[in-house]
Amino acid sequence: MQLVFSLIMFLCAAINKGILQANKDLAVMESKPALPEKVTNITCTYFLNSNITCSWNPGNNIQNRQTEYSLIYYRNIFFNDTPVQNCFPKAIISSSESVTFPCGLSKTECTVKCGAFIFTAKYLISVRAENTMGKEDSEKYHLDTRHAVQLSTPVITKIIAAKNSLNLTWKGQDDFPFDVTCILRYKKVTAGQWIQVENIPMEMEEKEASFHIGGLEPFSNYSASVSCIRKGNTIYWSEWSADVYCQTLEDRPSKAVDLWRSMENPGFPGTIYLIWKILSVSDANGIILGYKVNRRNQPWMNTTEAKISFPRSREACEVTVFAYNSAGDSPGVTLRIPAISKQDVLPVIPVVQAFTKNNQLWVEWKAPPSAVTGYVIDWCVGTEAVCDRDWEHVNNTTLTTYLTGNIEPLKRYIISVYPVYEQGAGTPTSTEAYLKEGAPGKIHTPEVSDIKTTEATIKWKEIPKDQRNGFIVNYTIVFLNKEQHFKTVNSNVLECTLQSLLPSTQYRVYLKASTKAGSIKSSDVIFTTSLSTEAIASVTLPFIFMIFLLGVVCVVKKPVLKEQFWPPVPNPSKSSLEHWLDKYHPQNILEWTVLIPDDGSSVCDVHLSDSINSDHSYSSSEKQLLDSYIAELPLPYQPVPGIGEDIDQHSAKSNNFLQFFSNKEYISMVQTTEFLAPKDSWDVTTSPTATQTTGLKQVAGQLHVTETRVDLLCNTIATSGGDTPPSQLVSIQPYVKEYEVTATATQGTTNPAFQNSTDLPYTRLPM
Repeated sequence: MQLVFSLIMFLCAAINKGILQANKDLAVMESKPALPEKVTNITCTYFLNSNITCSWNPGNNIQNRQTEYSLIYYRNIFFNDTPVQNCFPKAIISSSESVTFPCGLSKTECTVKCGAFIFTAKYLISVRAENTMGKEDSEKYHLDTRHAVQLSTPVITKIIAAKNSLNLTWKGQDDFPFDVTCILRYKKVTAGQWIQVENIPMEMEEKEASFHIGGLEPFSNYSASVSCIRKGNTIYWSEWSADVYCQTLEDRPSKAVDLWRSMENPGFPGTIYLIWKILSVSDANGIILGYKVNRRNQPWMNTTEAKISFPRSREACEVTVFAYNSAGDSPGVTLRIPAISKQDVLPVIPVVQAFTKNNQLWVEWKAPPSAVTGYVIDWCVGTEAVCDRDWEHVNNTTLTTYLTGNIEPLKRYIISVYPVYEQGAGTPTSTEAYLKEGAPGKIHTPEVSDIKTTEATIKWKEIPKDQRNGFIVNYTIVFLNKEQHFKTVNSNVLECTLQSLLPSTQYRVYLKASTKAGSIKSSDVIFTTSLSTEAIASVTLPFIFMIFLLGVVCVVKKPVLKEQFWPPVPNPSKSSLEHWLDKYHPQNILEWTVLIPDDGSSVCDVHLSDSINSDHSYSSSEKQLLDSYIAELPLPYQPVPGIGEDIDQHSAKSNNFLQFFSNKEYISMVQTTEFLAPKDSWDVTTSPTATQTTGLKQVAGQLHVTETRVDLLCNTIATSGGDTPPSQLVSIQPYVKEYEVTATATQGTTNPAFQNSTDLPYTRLPM
């Protein structure tokens, strides 16, 4: 097996080697130049008194780009040595029998420009092909200049235009010694093919020719050109002259305008709008300057627009319209408008229908019972604010036709067919149609209203006509919760009530509008149905029952509840306090002396009076009330009188302290003032009348000031022994306070700052 495989590989290698060698040999053979072939199919043309041009078929020589070509002209009796020497250098002349002209490499055409070649001479011409391997001459070509002569391009020198004709004149550029025949071609600029006029003679002596082109259209553009040949020859025509353009003159319009009318109000009074189509260029025969309108027994009217309006009369009316240009008026066209009383009695067309066929919009109808002179088919786009009408007149035998002009798809056309009688056009029969329908272009989002437990009403707006793109065949309401449901209604229905919905359920709904060609979907709307009566009852009845039960309990337990939540409030008007206060006689002055340790280093006396201020007059009832409150305080809260001092002696000093409060009397809110002896220092205030006493060591008091009284609540803390510093005293439970009044003095001295003082220093503390 391996031996067979090796043999196959060897054979393949040998074959490939042979192929490569063959290709190499072929490449060598191809690269090696060969003798040139003889050229064939030589043709020559003689340009009068100018040059000779020859062309040929090189054959296989075209593959070798190194092939050089030459033209050889063999002399005859007509050759003149002198001109030849002027045309060809002596180096080119190889013999007395011929002249060789080099053409160049890889040529298929060569031109010899020399005046030595003359008309009526005969020449023998051959083409030589030459390369590095050698040269080869073609067969001799016989050239007779009389038959091979080609004239120079003629020139059109003059054009004279008329309404229906053109007169052209041209001349040749050569001084030819023979007669010439020319051919003229012309056409309308918008046409595709030329019209040719042959055998137009040009005499040898005149060297010029003219031709009159008749049967042309007025006010039209034409182009023309000319080509000539030696008379008697059939080939070697001259080149066509440059095209010239000319316009024929204007003529009066050849055709009447296509006249029609529309009415704003068919009855009386109303307005008649005359409309007509602008004449085509071929019918206008010039520039239309305006229109003349003539109504019977009415003055002429002129307008430059293709419409005019006037009030309608009760009688029949005839209107004639003329178009005019600079050459004259067009034929007139007359339109009869029947009287109002007769128009309604003219028979109408019973049936009109439209359909699409071969991408055209067709309309057909049935003839009315009475004879007609013709029909008018009128149409316009029905969705536009201004109906741009188009129309067509047909004879009385035509019962079907298609709409001409630019009929566009997706647009609704209103098509009307008028029967035309001798009295004029009757009442039309109309229909609507589309050349091609499509899906609607726009749809409004529906609205949901009147939502109930199992029902909801869906409303939507009608799609505008210019966005329908076809006839709406139906609307479909699609509503979904977990499942999809739909309901279809006719195109004239704009609301729908959905029934059999689930209570308290969210639905998503959208609308679809459909034509024969497709549909469009609106945006989604979400709504939720109401609760059912059973659901509402299941929620509200227990709540109502609880309220009822609570009301029963309140009625039954009214005394207990009243005692619990609304206890009886004493009536102040029935209190005996008023009589008790009237019978009470307070003490005049109370004094509270605060003593410090037995070492006698310092004394702080705070003298309190019954708050009677020298700067303020108090009524007797106020004084009695204040004294009664102070005197009634139980021990140990009752102030202790000073030792060895008369109470009246301290009244002034007490007033010095209370002067601070007298400025704040009758304040609407309660103020709390706390008086404390220093807790962390042995330096205390020494009043001007301080005395050394024994007994209570430390007293702290709190003074409450209201509008009508001063309550002195004493909290006495007594300690025994003289070694206990004030800093170790028990702190006082503070009350909410606004002011703290502190009296300070140097040990063993008197402080003159307090003599005759009306206020004590104080510090304001935050609430």
